Amino acid sequence: MSRSYKKHAYAGDNKGKWKKRIANSKVRMYLKNHENVLKFGDFKKVHESWDICDYGWLYDWESYWQHEVQSWYAWGYQYYPFPDKDKEYWSWYKCYKRK
Repeated sequence: MSRSYKKHAYAGDNKGKWKKRIANSKVRMYLKNHENVLKFGDFKKVHESWDICDYGWLYDWESYWQHEVQSWYAWGYQYYPFPDKDKEYWSWYKCYKRK
């Protein structure tokens, strides 16, 4: 496997446990509201396929940091601490620079 950097700085939708939890809760709510049992592949039809994010934004480090700070001021200042610059740098580095 190559140890070089990415040739292009593109990051699509990040994966996470919370997205799987949302999808599983949609399936559970569907089963709760409908009394039929799903077959093996039918759970994929419960949530819409266009909810999958296959696009992304290109950020350099400074614009990424500004975006994170603006998002915190807009949404998270009451509930979350101010974003740590080192942790945000490594998450940017992971998504945009590393393979």
